[in-house]
Amino acid sequence: MTLVDTLKSEWIALTTIGICIVLVLLAAIFSDLWFLPIIATLMCSITIIKEIISDISRSEISAVMLATAALIAGLILGEYIIAAEIAIVIAVGSLLETVVADHATSSIQALGKVKTQRAHVINGNNIYNLPLEDVRVGKHIRIYPGEIIPLDGIIIQGDTSVDKSIMTGESIPVDAGIGDEVFSGTCNLYGTIDIEVTRGNADGMLGHMSSLLKYADAGKSRIVGAADRWAKYIFVIAAVLTVGTCLITDDLRRGMTVMMVLCPCAFVLAAPAGIMAAAMNMDRNGVLLKEPSSIEGMNKVDMILFDKTGTLTSGVIHSLGFTNVSEDMSSERIVGLVASLESRSEHPLGMAISADYEQNGHVEEFMDIPGKGVKGIVDGVRIAAGNADLMSSESPIGLEEALETAKESSCTVVYIGIDGRCVGFFSLEDTLKECAHSTVEELEGEGLKTVMLTGDSKAVAQKTADRLGIDLIVWDCKPETKLSSVEEFERTGRACMLGDGMNDAPSLRRATVGVSMGVMGNDVSVKASDIVLLKDDISKIPGVYRLCKRSVKTVFASVVIAAVISIAGATLALLGTVDPIMVATVHITSSVIVMLAASTLLWAKTWAPEHQGKTQ
Repeated sequence: MTLVDTLKSEWIALTTIGICIVLVLLAAIFSDLWFLPIIATLMCSITIIKEIISDISRSEISAVMLATAALIAGLILGEYIIAAEIAIVIAVGSLLETVVADHATSSIQALGKVKTQRAHVINGNNIYNLPLEDVRVGKHIRIYPGEIIPLDGIIIQGDTSVDKSIMTGESIPVDAGIGDEVFSGTCNLYGTIDIEVTRGNADGMLGHMSSLLKYADAGKSRIVGAADRWAKYIFVIAAVLTVGTCLITDDLRRGMTVMMVLCPCAFVLAAPAGIMAAAMNMDRNGVLLKEPSSIEGMNKVDMILFDKTGTLTSGVIHSLGFTNVSEDMSSERIVGLVASLESRSEHPLGMAISADYEQNGHVEEFMDIPGKGVKGIVDGVRIAAGNADLMSSESPIGLEEALETAKESSCTVVYIGIDGRCVGFFSLEDTLKECAHSTVEELEGEGLKTVMLTGDSKAVAQKTADRLGIDLIVWDCKPETKLSSVEEFERTGRACMLGDGMNDAPSLRRATVGVSMGVMGNDVSVKASDIVLLKDDISKIPGVYRLCKRSVKTVFASVVIAAVISIAGATLALLGTVDPIMVATVHITSSVIVMLAASTLLWAKTWAPEHQGKTQ
């Protein structure tokens, strides 16, 4: 659903505004219908009251309160058409903000991923599906292949491989067997396992993440828009001038006129119109604006923090090659045999090997050993492929030499055994997104510092950073480590955090602006973020940054122009030379200027390559 579709869905508000406009036009044409603008004002009053209550609850003076003061002044003077006009503008501004928020909500619901809410609890020979809150510590639960692990626990039966990327950011699945600890929120890739629950629903990894999110949310400051920042000063000035004019001239009408002129509709329209236009531009380019204030937040950032797995990388594992530590067989022959064996495997590492090399052997007696690897016979040769545990039992000869050589690798390795001898290993890594390097380069061209936060080791992190030209790395990150790093960076500047996993959610929430991935992103990270890349295309980030900077400048320019017009009108009002028609002209003129300025954001070409290194 596009923003235009969302706007159409607000048919009640649109109809109400349309009726109000007709009532005002009729009153302007037929003087006997002077009461119609009062009806129009009352029809918009619910929206106005909601806005004011919201401002009062935050102890703030906003642009809406400023316009409401002008509205009240109009009613006092009996200028009902002007009052109704202001009420309609407030309703339009509120509608634009609602449309942006509703569009974000509906898009997030479409992106939502199913979350585990129940567990398979073992009771003797029976298995019961119980809500997580009913499962106590010490209970045994079963987790089938492909399921999300619902609670923290220790494996008591079975072997498997666990995808921890969503929680820890580790890009390669981790083998796990009896005695190993597994955490809620991670995915059981292969093999049925039974675990003994060690932490309840509220105390496990997911509960810990929830606590971190609350902490991060409490530490995030609210960003106030330019129009609202100016509103409190203009409100005070308008109040002082109004009271002063009434006291000096003893003319209530002149004083109220000053109030009406100094509180133009443009202040109410400036931010909503600019946000709506920018959001529509982003929408066309595969970017969802969730939090309107992030436009101003993005304008202030001076550094971009990247999660690695799923953000800078595609999540597709590939082989970097085979290291042969034996002279008994050529590397080409070994690679062909192993690729044939791995063609039967469903493990991401095995699938990567079989996809990268030619398979020309006949496989027999294939066996998948969860948590360890695979083995079988290919063209009469007995082969094992997996971790060191598998090699120690299947191919112990030469294993120490292979282990020593593998220490020099900064990648994930799969050891290969042939007829009882470990002959070498494959090196594998997550694939970088094609646009990753150009995106980092373009952001640095905008004067932004780049940082990578990852759960990988220092060697793997440094290798990735060197390839992409990233300024700084933070490695071995857990969710709380990422959050504390973001807090540290926020002390000296403003950060935009990009991430996709549940482990990134607290950091996304704490950063000045959080950007999540819409396809690979977990629903928790999507909800914690301010902006969503609907197609996971990080190359859009420089365009988002430029568009936000241009949007802030456009809104600021609109507010300045409206202020100048208002000051000129107020000066004439103080001299007593302004009539109601001139007041209406001031409001209409400033509103038209604001809308025209906002319209330039609809088609702003901030995404184009020629804008690299420039800010419009």
